[in-house]
Amino acid sequence: MHAEVFSPFTHLMELFGYQQALMALIDAPQICHRLLEQFVNVVEATVRCLGPCSPDAILISSAFAGAGFVSREMYREFVSPYEKRVVDVIHEFEIPAYTHTCGAIGDRLDLMADTGIDGIDTLDPPPLGSVDLAHAKAEFGERLFFKGTLDAVKEMLQAGAVEVRDAVLERVRIG
Repeated sequence: MHAEVFSPFTHLMELFGYQQALMALIDAPQICHRLLEQFVNVVEATVRCLGPCSPDAILISSAFAGAGFVSREMYREFVSPYEKRVVDVIHEFEIPAYTHTCGAIGDRLDLMADTGIDGIDTLDPPPLGSVDLAHAKAEFGERLFFKGTLDAVKEMLQAGAVEVRDAVLERVRIG
């Protein structure tokens, strides 16, 4: 059984709405940092409630922290330090932590790994994302587990059973 918390960044996006929150990262970064400090406290408290229940893992949902929304530099400033704090609390309970961020995240896998996570959920390949599974496996596969990696449109929505099976077997081979 896995538990899920929303990242402090997701809380910020939800509070103001995505357009307003993204503009605030540029126009009012210090206010965003103060709010993220409050949100990380809330998420840490949530983890402290979930941890004693001993889930098999805790997912940090950070869906809108990909390159389609924020740059690598913004990710480093507004996402990484706060998610690292959440990961540290999850690890206090000796529970694996993994992050879900969909879309174009190939330019920030190292930043994600630096938070101390144990895995990444949804390594979207092109055209929806920017992750090449073989490259991610070679660079981070000894340290991180990966979930996802199928092309949600071409391989899951539009392909037939044989094509889906072949795509899955190719991912297993790479993994």
